[in-house]
Amino acid sequence: MLVHLMLELYNCDRELLSNEPLIRRVLDEYPARVDMEKVSPVHLYEIETSNPLDAGLSGFVVIAQSHISLHAWPEYGEVDIDICSCKEFSQEDAIAFAKEVFQTDDIETHFVIRANRSLRPDEPNPLRYEEAMAARLTKSGAR
Repeated sequence: MLVHLMLELYNCDRELLSNEPLIRRVLDEYPARVDMEKVSPVHLYEIETSNPLDAGLSGFVVIAQSHISLHAWPEYGEVDIDICSCKEFSQEDAIAFAKEVFQTDDIETHFVIRANRSLRPDEPNPLRYEEAMAARLTKSGAR
């Protein structure tokens, strides 16, 4: 099973949405805020399109369970955040963090359960886990 929380925050301060260090910090802190394991650095891009009103910041961070992405449009006072994970997490904590950082209560939320037919178990098979861990150690030269 894969859960996908989508947040659209409106009426945000344009300066907050243009603040690259803040957006980077939000993406850096989000995994810990929802009890996820971050496995990549934050990737953040300044977006310039053919329509200058659509300019903004877009970024993501890869988590062991999937990803967290963020798109901020200062011109519109809007930020969209997606948290996609095969590990359950507190939607309430994710929403509270977004509202706190972007200083708005004007939020739209969507929650979708995906990959209902996935063969990935909630808990790994202990024997397969040990075999995979041994193979990883051998590959890395740790054994």
